[in-house]
Amino acid sequence: MKTFMTFSRPEFFDILGIGTFFFITVVSLRTVLFSRPFPEWAVYCLLVIGVLGLLVDGYIVYKTYFK
Repeated sequence: MKTFMTFSRPEFFDILGIGTFFFITVVSLRTVLFSRPFPEWAVYCLLVIGVLGLLVDGYIVYKTYFK
């Protein structure tokens, strides 16, 4: 029953968000550092969203599961 409760809490989905924001951040950094297939403003927008998302979701997961 505890396993079901873990999956049904909203904080569980922050774990998925960390993966998503990590992907956005890596794609943005690769684009900034090596090539420019996207418009520059879009790349920086993705980079900001990725980094902020990692910070927020990482804090929530840390606070919920590790502290």
